[in-house]
Amino acid sequence: MRQLPPQSEPAFGFSDSPFGECCIVYSNEGICALTFPENHESAFYDINQRFPETDFKQNDDRVKQFVSHIFDKKELPTLHPIGTDFQLSVWRALRNIPVGVTTTYSNIAEAIGRPKAVRAVGTAIGANPIAYLIPCHRVIRTDGSLGGFRWGLKIKKMMLEWEKK
Repeated sequence: MRQLPPQSEPAFGFSDSPFGECCIVYSNEGICALTFPENHESAFYDINQRFPETDFKQNDDRVKQFVSHIFDKKELPTLHPIGTDFQLSVWRALRNIPVGVTTTYSNIAEAIGRPKAVRAVGTAIGANPIAYLIPCHRVIRTDGSLGGFRWGLKIKKMMLEWEKK
């Protein structure tokens, strides 16, 4: 992936969320990642894989503010997803899925004008770096089953139930 320039002030932090502890990576351009890692070590590994040679500062207080705005105030912060053009097109399509609604991988493939690229769409959805805010949890299999979720089906179910309230 790509390195964030130092002038963008790259940072990360941890906070509790309605779905467990999350890690948010952000810069002046916006949120680059929102994850639900098993532990801090796996979060550090993920950050280093996504943004090699980037010098991040840790700021848990700022991440707690993000979490409050996202989950308590229902405010959408500026996002700065980093991916290929294809991934970005899939992630844009995901953001068009209304809250409380689910869709299928094939519907997303059709939405981006690539109806035969269902597997590639699934791969792009699985690579989504900004959980919840780019709502990959709203995508299910054609047979109605939940399919997979990078952060576990328990969290996917929690997100879907929380949105229905």
